[in-house]
Amino acid sequence: MLEDAQIQFDIPDDLIGGTYANQVVVWHTYHEFTLDFSVAPTVPTGVIDESGNMVIPSRVVARIKVPHSVIFEIARVISANVDEYEQAFRAITPQPGDS
Repeated sequence: MLEDAQIQFDIPDDLIGGTYANQVVVWHTYHEFTLDFSVAPTVPTGVIDESGNMVIPSRVVARIKVPHSVIFEIARVISANVDEYEQAFRAITPQPGDS
């Protein structure tokens, strides 16, 4: 019965516009994966720390926690959507500074 069920997403008004992020950090514990989406400046600005390294501020705009049982499905769906995008528009190529 559940195999035939459809999920209907109800997006609250304050989330309809989405939240912009230009980077993500993924980390994990034994029980879950955490995805911290953030906005870093497009022009590197920051401060030099005590070790002489540049530290660039990046504000986290969303933290999403998912159980380890779904992380491969998330990766699969993202990969499939990248393929669809590239077929419809153009190949996505890394830009200088992307990592």
